[in-house]
Amino acid sequence: MSVTGLILTICLYPFILIMYVLLKNDAEPKNGLYYGVKLQKEYRKDEAVEEISAVYKKQMKRCLWIMMLAPLPALFIPWDSIVVAVWMVWLTVSIFIFFVPFAVANRKLKDLKEEKGWMEAKITDIRIEMKDAGRIRRVKWYHFFPQCLISTAIFVWTMVGDWGNRAQPLLIMSAGFAGISFLFWWLSAWEDRKKTQIISSDSDVNVNYNRAKKNQSKNFWVACAWVNVLYMVGMLFSVNEWGQFTDVFWWVNGAYVAVTVFLVVWLVKKKTALDKTYEDRRDMEMAEDDDDNWIWGLIYYNPKDRHSMIEKRVGIGTSINMATPTGKGFAIFCGLSLLSMPIISIWVMMLEFTPIQLVATQGEVQGNHLRQEYVIPMLNIEDAELLTELPKMSRNSGTAMETLKKGSWSVKEEEGSCSVFLNPKNSLFLRIETPSKVYYLSGDSDAETRTVYDAIMMYQENE
Repeated sequence: MSVTGLILTICLYPFILIMYVLLKNDAEPKNGLYYGVKLQKEYRKDEAVEEISAVYKKQMKRCLWIMMLAPLPALFIPWDSIVVAVWMVWLTVSIFIFFVPFAVANRKLKDLKEEKGWMEAKITDIRIEMKDAGRIRRVKWYHFFPQCLISTAIFVWTMVGDWGNRAQPLLIMSAGFAGISFLFWWLSAWEDRKKTQIISSDSDVNVNYNRAKKNQSKNFWVACAWVNVLYMVGMLFSVNEWGQFTDVFWWVNGAYVAVTVFLVVWLVKKKTALDKTYEDRRDMEMAEDDDDNWIWGLIYYNPKDRHSMIEKRVGIGTSINMATPTGKGFAIFCGLSLLSMPIISIWVMMLEFTPIQLVATQGEVQGNHLRQEYVIPMLNIEDAELLTELPKMSRNSGTAMETLKKGSWSVKEEEGSCSVFLNPKNSLFLRIETPSKVYYLSGDSDAETRTVYDAIMMYQENE
């Protein structure tokens, strides 16, 4: 079974469950919306509307089973680059596949609404006394201060503590996850300051609804921050003395993903329950029929609205007005991100299937792979040794595949980082020591490695 496939399965598989739960939740009427379309309660039991809903639910289940089964063969593919390519394609498809049935249901419901004359009247001027609704704030600094403090302390500890070969991988990961703790704080504060949602002409209803909604959001981000802290603690105990991740690391990652999925599902259920509680107290559904500003009920495009961020119709969180400069910039960024997935897959396959080359020529040793990676003048070689077994080593940066290791690595017997450029499937390896660096090298074959070693020995004898 492919280790890379197992890791990607643990990290990415829950994504489709989250997408399925979010869009399945939006199949239920809420906030005066049905499949992203404003629809009055009395029309939701119409036979044609129920047929649209039934077809949608069948299509969603079909998509779920297809996406759950599709990547499983990748667990048994021996080539890491092919595994990565399969999962990148799977992830790209997963981003869109569940939105297709929703978009179809949204389009059909819009057409049905227009055909039957269910269009809602537009009210241009509604005045409501909001009292204190505009000043509802549920996030306080002390909700996130402990998590950020602990995360920062762990980062500082990995930076100044005596961690040996573990220092670099722990430092990089702890820096990233400490930043995530602060990101959760920022996201929570940002959502806390969002525009108050109006659902009723009664100010008290609006105040209570928005207070409860912001409490749910705050509790979600606080829980995410604590889970992040626990992950960082678990990370400290999942790297061995040589900087290699142990089996504990994968259990910690699996738990992190599982708890995150649980929190997302919990938030969705809480929001659904809250909306159902206030369903009978809503009397502002008719405020404006702006379905035409929502493409498929998913993408907001309204040149007349100067706001860049608005409440999502589908899912949780906020959406971007694609008619604004911010929205257009976001669309370009998303497009480039999606294009990068196949490019990354092609690059990884080129890395794995392009053989490395180690040659000795004109008084220097060259390591070539896609480009010239290393040039070591033989004059600088202080010691060269032919090895039949590699020492324990852990990657600081670079590539780690079944047939390729290259980049900066920490090696058990060496001080500081070493440059590695080899095929770990080989039986012969070359250790080269220069005044500034130690190299662990090999050619694509043992014969190629031995040829370079013999050339170095001959050069040193002649010198």
